[in-house]
Amino acid sequence: MTEQINYNNPFVIIFLTGTILSFAVKLILKVLNWQNRKKYGNTIPEEIQGNPSSACLNKEKIENITKYENQKFYFSLPSSFLNLVLTIILVCTGFYPWLFQKIVVLTGFPNGFMQTYLCALLFFILSSVPESILSIPLDLLFEFKIEKKFGFSKMTFKLWLTDFIKNTILSLVMTSILLGAAIAVLNWMPNTWWILLTCILFAFTLIIQVLYPMVIAPMFNKFTPLEDGELKTRITNLMTNLGFKSDGIFVMDASKRSGHSNAYFGGLGKSKRIVLYDTLISQLTTDELEAVLGHELGHYKLKHIIKKFLVMVPVEFILMFVLYKIAQNPSIYIGFGFPFAGYKIQAVQFIGLFLSALVAGSLQEFLNPIVNYFSRKDEYQADAFSAKLTKNPDALISGLIKLNCENLSDLNPAKSYAFWNYSHPTLKERIIALNKLK
Repeated sequence: MTEQINYNNPFVIIFLTGTILSFAVKLILKVLNWQNRKKYGNTIPEEIQGNPSSACLNKEKIENITKYENQKFYFSLPSSFLNLVLTIILVCTGFYPWLFQKIVVLTGFPNGFMQTYLCALLFFILSSVPESILSIPLDLLFEFKIEKKFGFSKMTFKLWLTDFIKNTILSLVMTSILLGAAIAVLNWMPNTWWILLTCILFAFTLIIQVLYPMVIAPMFNKFTPLEDGELKTRITNLMTNLGFKSDGIFVMDASKRSGHSNAYFGGLGKSKRIVLYDTLISQLTTDELEAVLGHELGHYKLKHIIKKFLVMVPVEFILMFVLYKIAQNPSIYIGFGFPFAGYKIQAVQFIGLFLSALVAGSLQEFLNPIVNYFSRKDEYQADAFSAKLTKNPDALISGLIKLNCENLSDLNPAKSYAFWNYSHPTLKERIIALNKLK
């Protein structure tokens, strides 16, 4: 039998308070954004009106943007509430310690590395099942109801199911590998595992960065080299001028799944490549595509990715040390109803990590404004870099307007909502900054 949840436990208090406050903050900001859209949803900002590309923002398009954003808002209300209720129920009913006890009986934990590994693997997999059961119908509803309604989704149920199976298998494989390494470190370095585990996580991230464009992404999409022509010549010249070496420029068949458009750099070293969605190529002119790629090259040239990595290294070590100290504290196990008695603390530290992540995750929402603030600064710099590189800020402005138009993105989000949630400046803010460069 599992012990009762202790609601006076500081870790339980932090978890419940953080979870409920995070939900409340997200809900309030969404409502404020919805009210703002009711007032200004049909208004085109002055900075956009004067641009020739704003012709795409006709009355029908503006109405579609408002409807699409409203539909996403209405959908988020019950889905967010259901996720909140599920999260609290799983903790307060003692589901996790109950599951742990059942797996202990099944695996013979803790009689060796393999038993501990199998116990941890089954616990992490099975503990995610309730959330998956809830997310599957919600994902289907969003994909085949909302995205289909507004012409974005090109999915068939067969393709959706195939993607789901592939994603599930990939997740299981990566979880099994990473968890095996983690359990080994926890067992063999019980007092200093936080150092090596952080290094393993960084190494794993870098390996995935290398493998993703060559192995993982081709499992879902077809990538074909960009055909010779003006666009390829211009992009190649940009790359040459900046000393950017890559595995090539590829077009991804994104249109078989969605009408949304994008471009990105993927990989590291020899696996590094530029990827353009076929939807993006069909929506923008050569000048606009060059400007959008100039923006992405700006992130590379300005070393934004390296700077973020250098910031994250000490942060991750500090965070892992904090998790290590929490996992050493019997209070967190007792608070969440785990039967601490009878087990050495070293043997159950993977449960401590799970519970620590549960508590930390409840507070993650309150880091969004800080992370997004610095992300927006990088986006402004990349915009400025593109404008100077191509000597054509108007091309980037018109390209951004078209992308906003084609993706039915909110033209007038509430300032509070954008400040808290947007990793990119709003379209209006980006145009104002680019116009100053002229």
